[in-house]
Amino acid sequence: MANKVIQLQKIFQNSTKPLWWRHPRSAFYLYPFYGLLTVAVVAPLLYIPNAVLGIKAKKNLA
Repeated sequence: MANKVIQLQKIFQNSTKPLWWRHPRSAFYLYPFYGLLTVAVVAPLLYIPNAVLGIKAKKNLA
């Protein structure tokens, strides 16, 4: 496997993007992360109105 340190160093040092967006594959990692982070933050927030109003989750009797 070839050593790509110099090539990557040029990419990272010549870019004006934030550090976490500089790598060519950054979007491949960051967009799914941002999507999962959004779901993990928004899903609990959707329960707040029920908690404030005192509405409990329905129990399934199996």
